[in-house]
Amino acid sequence: MSRAGWGNAALLAATVLAVVALARRPQPDAPAMAAVPRAAPSRPPVALPGGGQGLPDVTGHLVPLRAYRRIVSTSILTDRLLVELCEPDRIAAFSADGVRASPWSYQYAGKPSVAGLTALEPLMALHADLVLLSSFGAPGRVEKLRAAGVQVFDLGDMRGVATLGPISRAVATLIGHPERGERFVAAFEQRLARVAAGLGDRHRYTALYLATIGPALYGGTVGTSYHDVIEAAGLVDAAAGRFSDWPSYSAEQLIGLAPERVITKSGMGQAVCRYPGLDRLPACGTPGGVIELPAGLLDEPGPAMLDAAELLFSRAYGR
Repeated sequence: MSRAGWGNAALLAATVLAVVALARRPQPDAPAMAAVPRAAPSRPPVALPGGGQGLPDVTGHLVPLRAYRRIVSTSILTDRLLVELCEPDRIAAFSADGVRASPWSYQYAGKPSVAGLTALEPLMALHADLVLLSSFGAPGRVEKLRAAGVQVFDLGDMRGVATLGPISRAVATLIGHPERGERFVAAFEQRLARVAAGLGDRHRYTALYLATIGPALYGGTVGTSYHDVIEAAGLVDAAAGRFSDWPSYSAEQLIGLAPERVITKSGMGQAVCRYPGLDRLPACGTPGGVIELPAGLLDEPGPAMLDAAELLFSRAYGR
């Protein structure tokens, strides 16, 4: 998740990323498998037994469609989508992650923030009638909220372009304006496709996303927003042929991949190239070979992918 700097919040984010990477690490020489995102499907509302309509979330739970007036976001992605799609007076709270780390946190001013579902009391005090969360939410707490009359919609995994469309459409449908979701998705996809459209036959650098977390090296490739940003910026993801999701790397594996460009977060470039053995990476021996981008852009698997791709394109190709 997005963090600014290397304070306590950054250390927490690093720990989470490390756990996910270790759990999902593929075999070093295995072909990359296509990721299967667990995201809310783009499908129409269905009739509810007692009348009205409901929208199924990723778990199959039907959330009634009604005029929600106290909507709570618990992730940096749904923060951004609510600002894009929803009337401000219907938003009861934004996520603590977004308020702390997002470059767009100024848009959340004047609203309370919540730290996910770590404590139910603040959510209940907000008199929320709809809570939006990702698959990282705790099932036990979800059931307690529902028992108290709060509707909870699980949007599923947040993996980048593959899940942004379904998630955006689901949020727009829940707030009663599906047409806003369609407009947003169409505009995002059109702009993202144009980021590197002017490259033509120009050489496209091979690149990969890389982060150092303690003594380990982690990345993000096929099935993540990091891969989507790299490809949209006109670069070729060097890890895509052998890895998927959030792999952990050895120095030998990275040297074998030989990326011409390394993409990392602001302030992490020197640590990457000082890692034992990585001084042999082509990117580390080339001026401009290591490209740093703000964490608030790189870590958001939502609208910020467009901003990240545009900035990466500019820094990689000088435009």
